[in-house]
Amino acid sequence: MDQPVPLLKSYLDQPADWKRLPRCVIIRGWCYASDGQPLAGIRLRAKNVTLAAVIGLPRPDVKAALPDAPNDLTGFEIRGTLPSGRVTVTLEAALSDGTWQPFFSGPVEIERQLIPLWLGGGAWTELMFFQMPAHMAYPPRPVRPEKFPASAPAPNRPKLSIVTPSYQHARFLAETLSSVLEQPGVDCQYVVQDGGSTDGSVSLIAPHAGRLHAWESARDGGQADAIVRGLAKTSGGPDDVMAWINSDDYYQPGALAFVADYFARHTEVDVLYGHRIVVDEASREIARWFLPPHDAEVLRLNDFIPQETLFWRRRVWAKVGGLDTSFKFAMDWDLLLRFTAAGARIVRVPYFLACFRVHPAQKTSAAMHNTGQQEITLLRERTQGRTFPIQELETSPVLLHYLRRSARIEFLWKLGRRAR
Repeated sequence: MDQPVPLLKSYLDQPADWKRLPRCVIIRGWCYASDGQPLAGIRLRAKNVTLAAVIGLPRPDVKAALPDAPNDLTGFEIRGTLPSGRVTVTLEAALSDGTWQPFFSGPVEIERQLIPLWLGGGAWTELMFFQMPAHMAYPPRPVRPEKFPASAPAPNRPKLSIVTPSYQHARFLAETLSSVLEQPGVDCQYVVQDGGSTDGSVSLIAPHAGRLHAWESARDGGQADAIVRGLAKTSGGPDDVMAWINSDDYYQPGALAFVADYFARHTEVDVLYGHRIVVDEASREIARWFLPPHDAEVLRLNDFIPQETLFWRRRVWAKVGGLDTSFKFAMDWDLLLRFTAAGARIVRVPYFLACFRVHPAQKTSAAMHNTGQQEITLLRERTQGRTFPIQELETSPVLLHYLRRSARIEFLWKLGRRAR
């Protein structure tokens, strides 16, 4: 006998009007199964675009009003861009058995963009959603490998020390490991610092023990603590280079040799980063970030630097004292701000160095709504020396100019030109 499908109870707080929506949408509401089973996810589907929600957001008002709500964490939020024109938008929730059940569906008219972003079209929200997306910006496709400049290896390449902090990421860990271990021609001390995973991660790491500089699976104090522990197992001179790559991200083929060569040929550079490719759970490309040349004033306002593309010399790491392990989310922005205060020479290279993975269990999305936003606010106000309303960001001419430069770099890239 078929089991009855549990009734989904839901409400959409935002947007208020579903007849006509902008291309960039923020959807907020709540949803739960009346039989008490936890929801595994919520998503939006429209044409060939799928947007995953951040779930488990606090909604104590729902629990207070509806006794059958399972807990206070029934809220969700979806952010992303939708295709222009008339589309059918469907919201679905994933039940504990893996099936998806719709709780909203209807036709919606999505506005069209007439003036290109790089020519002045769009406001803050559109610029952020289109230039720095953490969602599916176009239908999934195979990642197009980066074409790094062909040249003979530079003499006196620095040694690289790279750490992968990991916890319960067996699903993605193998790709991360390969992206470091399979890069030829570089002297690299690679350390995997696992936090005591029980999902099979250790069985993935152990066979590579002979190729790893070191590895460990033990409880730690969080991501920043794992990175510090891992890098403490490495060694090198002041001009050698350090980095970390999270266990759900991975480097592009040839990226490490390019980075080593760049540092060898630019001895004055302390810190380097590049463009970002955003991929989904199946390692398919769904978006790209095009970063303008480094701007210290922008960094003081917001952190657009893709962490997975970030490399720095040991001399500047030692100068600032490494990571502040009190940060659970924004430790990379804090590190970059302290690099800047210490006088580090920071450059953006115009190449896609690594892939950043978006998935429902991702720390980046789940943490943003609690400790993440608190840490970001703390760093921004510490740097600016005052209270800094979020509305001030949205009207900042510095940030708007930066995002339009990003749109121009993307436009040129689509024409086959690499803007420096």
